[in-house]
Amino acid sequence: MTRRGSMETVRVLELYSGIGGMHYALKESGVPAQVVAAVDINTMANQIYKHNFPDTPLWNKSIEGLTLEDLTALSVDMVMMSPPCQPFTRIGLQGDVSDPRTKSFLHILHLLPRLHRLPRFILLENVKGFETSTARDRLG
Repeated sequence: MTRRGSMETVRVLELYSGIGGMHYALKESGVPAQVVAAVDINTMANQIYKHNFPDTPLWNKSIEGLTLEDLTALSVDMVMMSPPCQPFTRIGLQGDVSDPRTKSFLHILHLLPRLHRLPRFILLENVKGFETSTARDRLG
C-alpha cells in the first residue's frame, strides 16, 4: 500500500491461461493488476485469449518450457494458474504426481522457490481431490 492508501499495481503471471477466465475474474475483482504474461500451449484457446486480452503478452509455449530466467525477468507479485485437474478429480484416475499431466505443475513448483524475488500471492484453482494430494503438499 502507498501512503495515500491506494494499492500499487500488482504484476501478474497467468499460467495455463486458456481463454482468460482467471484474467477476467482478476479484472472484475477491482484489484489494480497487470497481467505481464500469459502462458498456454493450446492454439485455439490462445486465439480466443488474444481476442479477449489483445494487450497482454501471450506466450504460446509449454509450461515445462519456462525457465528460471523467464520467471525472474517478469518479476511478478502474483502467479495465477489453473493446472490440469484430471490427476486429482474423482472422475479421473487420481494419479496425482504420477500422472503425466501433473508434470508442468511440478515444474512450476520446482522453479518458484528458486526465484530471488518470490511472488507475494499464488492463486490456484482448486479442484476436488487436490487438497489431499501429494502435489498440494509440494506447494508448501
